[in-house]
Amino acid sequence: MSLIKSLLNRNTRETKEYRTYSPNTTYNITLDSVPGQLLEIRPFQDNDGIDAGANLLQALHDVRIRNGENVSDAHAFEIWFDRGEFKFRLYAANDRASDRFKRRITNTYTNTEVTPRTSGQAIPKLRPSDHVAAARLSEERHTFLPIRHHNAEGFQHGDPYSDIMGEMLTLDDSLAVVQVIFKPVPKDWTENGPNGESVSDVAADLRSGSVVGFTDPLFWLGLRELEKRDSTSKDKEAAKIVEQQRGEQGFHVNVRVLAASPQPREARERARGIASMFAKYYNATSEQGLDHHPVETSDDEMQRLLAQMSLRKQQDRGMILSIDEVAGLAHVPNRDIEVPQIPWKSTQSGSQIPAEASKDEANTSDVATDQNAVSNAGWMNEAPTDDGGR
Repeated sequence: MSLIKSLLNRNTRETKEYRTYSPNTTYNITLDSVPGQLLEIRPFQDNDGIDAGANLLQALHDVRIRNGENVSDAHAFEIWFDRGEFKFRLYAANDRASDRFKRRITNTYTNTEVTPRTSGQAIPKLRPSDHVAAARLSEERHTFLPIRHHNAEGFQHGDPYSDIMGEMLTLDDSLAVVQVIFKPVPKDWTENGPNGESVSDVAADLRSGSVVGFTDPLFWLGLRELEKRDSTSKDKEAAKIVEQQRGEQGFHVNVRVLAASPQPREARERARGIASMFAKYYNATSEQGLDHHPVETSDDEMQRLLAQMSLRKQQDRGMILSIDEVAGLAHVPNRDIEVPQIPWKSTQSGSQIPAEASKDEANTSDVATDQNAVSNAGWMNEAPTDDGGR
């Protein structure tokens, strides 16, 4: 068997077979042991959902460059189904960012309640009896090809959260977590993307039939691949869409899925089902979409993932999305989501937090990754390697 055929077979098998990991100890990572601030969101049902999410992200896009390096903080939006109840969380890397987030959410999502969490878990508690399954998401083609979002093609069946959160519904003694990490990129991201390519380069490749993709397992070894094929009408249309991104704001993005249950099959099915919903609903007509990759269940890999999720650590995995794309993945839901056990805020607020006083309130301090706190809480120190292949 050739090396490439062997890699193809191994890639297919490893990226689609979900297995479980047993922690054999209690993982109870408290908020005071990790940096940043976790905000609890109780959404008011009458809000603008994804549209408002795009407006919120635009307000939060704050790039900081130091010595030519992007030192912007990474933040996170999360959905938890924690032992019978949905919870929405927004992670701010520090207190000043937290204050800014509270103001922006209150202004963008009228009547939605935002409360800083001062105690509790950084991520839902894992018990010795739990079996854990997890996945990471990647793009199927070059990151300059956008995934489906509300301003490009739209979601034909409504907010994808309806089915994603439907898959998150699990047994009352089980849990599921979706975590979307986002870190702002400089405004020249469309001119200096992965491998130094620009949107013009990728558009030219699409028109010529040399379609840049990341589907071959050689990419997992750090090699870039060009799929050679005849240019189609979809490719030519995709080329226009790619070029239209010039000037848009963007974010580095990581998407992680975690499921845990005393029943190993339930954990596997929830992790697979949630990740598959992302793969189903964000596919664009250009054949760009999201693919899911189960996390290996070795002790090192699962410990690394759990540490990354707890610390909200962003890893550069070549996924850069525009604000509209990120809004489809990370937004406060509204009444269109017909899923039980959502903690809706049923009353209107008597007063609103005043609008943000100044953009100078934006985060200006670095947040050091406090891996010692994680280690002291019983976690393995996170290895400095990448968080897995795509």
